[in-house]
Amino acid sequence: MWNASNLSTKTSKIMKTLLLSLITLTFLFQPTLQSQEYTIDASHSAVLMKVKRFGVVNVVGRFGEVAGTITYDPNDITNTQMDIAVTVDSYTANNPGGEESARGPAFLDAANHPNLSFTLTKTMERDGKTILVGDITIKGTTKEIEFPAELIGPALDLPTRKQSIALSCMMVINRLDFNVGPTQTLKNGTEIIGNRVEISLELLGIVSN
Repeated sequence: MWNASNLSTKTSKIMKTLLLSLITLTFLFQPTLQSQEYTIDASHSAVLMKVKRFGVVNVVGRFGEVAGTITYDPNDITNTQMDIAVTVDSYTANNPGGEESARGPAFLDAANHPNLSFTLTKTMERDGKTILVGDITIKGTTKEIEFPAELIGPALDLPTRKQSIALSCMMVINRLDFNVGPTQTLKNGTEIIGNRVEISLELLGIVSN
């Protein structure tokens, strides 16, 4: 005799067996996260520069051309590598006169120093934060710099269907350390152009292969 209760029990057992099999297969075939090289996606990355003008307002400019690679090992962040180059002539700030001055010989001197660059030399954890240490080169002068950063990923980049990683950070420099522009002050001592410069990186890297 047909028994609805027995059929329901059998169906339940079959479904549980199938579910366990799927879970097992998921774990067996889940890709292992390992060290990967990511190429900077310039169309979804930004390098911003912020400096105080007349001690009143921050002027924020953007370098539109950034290239480079990030090598990241989620199992050991100390293996992280990074090389980034930024094209000086790509600087814009919604102010043609200011842009020309910033790219000119007194400041970034794009004609003789077409790129700003950063090369990572060390990655470490401190107080629960990721700290990057590396060499930044501006106008032919190289200095070591240290700053906190946020590394996000690896994660699937939906448009490309490739693995991706994001880097978000901000470093602070004194422009005079790199011979960028003269020191100019008002009579009250206020800097016409601030010596303190913030450089922010918002980078997206897409796996190279």
